[in-house]
Amino acid sequence: MPRPPDPLALARAGHAQSIVQVVRTELLRRRWCVRVDFADETLHVHLLGSLYQPALSPQVAAAQLFLILKQLRIPRLEQVEICAFRGSRLLWRQSLKLGSRQRWDRFSFDNWAVNAWAYPAAFAVALMVNNIGLLQLLHLPLHIWIHEFGHATVAWWSGYRALPLPIGWTSVSSQRDPFVYFGILFLLILLFWSARKERIGWLQVLAIFLALLQFYMTWLMPNRTWEMLFVFSGVGGEFYLSTFLMASFYFPLPDRWRWDFWRFVVLGIAASSLWRSFWEWHSIRLGLAEVPWGTLLGGQGDARGDMNRLN
Repeated sequence: MPRPPDPLALARAGHAQSIVQVVRTELLRRRWCVRVDFADETLHVHLLGSLYQPALSPQVAAAQLFLILKQLRIPRLEQVEICAFRGSRLLWRQSLKLGSRQRWDRFSFDNWAVNAWAYPAAFAVALMVNNIGLLQLLHLPLHIWIHEFGHATVAWWSGYRALPLPIGWTSVSSQRDPFVYFGILFLLILLFWSARKERIGWLQVLAIFLALLQFYMTWLMPNRTWEMLFVFSGVGGEFYLSTFLMASFYFPLPDRWRWDFWRFVVLGIAASSLWRSFWEWHSIRLGLAEVPWGTLLGGQGDARGDMNRLN
């Protein structure tokens, strides 16, 4: 049998009845006694009966409702009117403007111009950062940090404590720590719960995938494979972490973890790091540059360098 349409998807597409259904369901789930209507492009929310708390001020109730409606991310919800009743007597009335239909919202995930020009602009920023001396110098610690986070992610997902530092060093514990495993697992469960609550499907899938990957890397992966991946993940992280951060630009996070503005900063940093790594290894492949032997702190003669150990 065909799967029934998702009410939230219909609401986000502008279906008035679905907007009422989704908002009413969400408010009832939070134990709000309400009647919800949608007319003349305005959402009418009536707080009713004995379950409404008179001690809750109009400002607090309006602020809570504002956050709830923003989490639903329904584009058609622009104007909201709240009325609180005790029996048939009107206690107060409050109006809200969600501002979801602004003429130009440069931070919106649905802005086609931003989505179309984000990567070309990031590419231009990456070229400038990697060809202007002062910008190169400023970006270098961030690039090194992404390298070290590459090492750290493999360590964390394998149950080891790790501290990535932007000085070319990541300290790692010698033994697996159950606190690391269950701590990260708890964060993944929290991420899944938040994504499920706000119906962000891709984030739910990602949380499940990362939890399964963590289980394999911590309890099933051979030690020799872990050592090889850990050493490789510095250079590897320059590619896969930068690529992941760039791809994440197009995906909204749960409301409490919103990054509407900061995703632009992350995109510029990640694109610059990815271009730097690509150009370095492309030049090495063509024989125009040398393999980066050694370490940042110990120099080219340090046998503890990633490339030395991999070799």
